[in-house]
Amino acid sequence: MTKPAETSRTFLDTMTELLSTLSVAPMGTIMAKRMLDMQQGIAGEMNQAAHDWLDRRQAAVSSLVGTAHKVMDKGFSDTATYTSMQEWYGGMVERLAADMKSPYDLMLACSAHVTPPVAKPAEKTASTFRRAA
Repeated sequence: MTKPAETSRTFLDTMTELLSTLSVAPMGTIMAKRMLDMQQGIAGEMNQAAHDWLDRRQAAVSSLVGTAHKVMDKGFSDTATYTSMQEWYGGMVERLAADMKSPYDLMLACSAHVTPPVAKPAEKTASTFRRAA
């Protein structure tokens, strides 16, 4: 009896075969590179959005702690206390607006990585091409 062929392959074997196929088909290589660039770009945008959100949370906590210290030091009878509370409230509204705008900015930034860049219009006019023909 003949011995059955070994069908198990490693991940490296699979990737080697895939890359050799892509090197034969240049369009496949271009598409694979574009896909990788797209994924890296989207990951970078998501990472930046998360960092921006955390920065706003840190600013909110710092602002709240600072306002609480002012209130505890001076009490509610001083006008500076109300001024500091107004400043905190203004910052809170700004952060809230940034939080509401952030998903739209993220969507636009990620979609810029998905769609190909817009090509510049050709400098030659149609009449130039007609003369060449």
